[in-house]
Amino acid sequence: MKGWKTKHYLAWAIAVSLSAGMLSGCGSAVTSGGGYAEDGVLELEFFNKDGEEDLWNNPVAQKLTEKTGIRLKIDYPVAADDMKVALMIAEQNFPDLIYAKGDVASLVEAGALLDLTDLIEQYGPNIKKMYGDEFDKLKYSAEDPAIYQLSSYPMGATPFKDAGNAQIQWAVLKENDYQVPRTLDDLEKMLKDYMAAHPKTEDGLDTIGITLSTSDWHWLITLGNPAGFIADGQPDNGQWLLDDEYNAV
Repeated sequence: MKGWKTKHYLAWAIAVSLSAGMLSGCGSAVTSGGGYAEDGVLELEFFNKDGEEDLWNNPVAQKLTEKTGIRLKIDYPVAADDMKVALMIAEQNFPDLIYAKGDVASLVEAGALLDLTDLIEQYGPNIKKMYGDEFDKLKYSAEDPAIYQLSSYPMGATPFKDAGNAQIQWAVLKENDYQVPRTLDDLEKMLKDYMAAHPKTEDGLDTIGITLSTSDWHWLITLGNPAGFIADGQPDNGQWLLDDEYNAV
């Protein structure tokens, strides 16, 4: 990376990357590059596609700077249809770190991301310790086993009782004396029995038993993020809410 090529600095970048969601280190020949601030702290540029203005002054950020000597200068989308990642690829000009959401594949295809595997082996024993048996899940794919990003999803956490909702048509319940299915097996049988008895809808279309909106990253919002029902405008990542005092609920 331009401006801070040593592996030692890259190791620091990996440590800082654990403070946010799924972060990737950019490794193109042309990058914006980090630099030292007036107080001697190394400032790295970070683009957060899912973020908003952040002055890097909250208690977690301050503690990270204290422990690592690194500060993040954060850029973020200014509109829902922001095309900054596409422009980065077109111009081959990247920040030091990036959270790209659904654009990760495009960055990989463009050769813009560093393979962090060797750096983690050399400088990241605590990273390997944290991920434990799930470390291999960081690999991009079976065909490309490089580690381009670090995930913040919980590793080795105690599973909590799942909760959520599912919808079933009244017509299906009517044919089952309005008995609510209590297990997935019950739900599957009710749907299959209804489809067998009614292969076509009243207007001649094929009967669809169940529909899930799980295209690309949208699965998180439509299937895997029940917090959206109770977020009430607070920031959430599908697992917890953060209030104005940085309390996780």
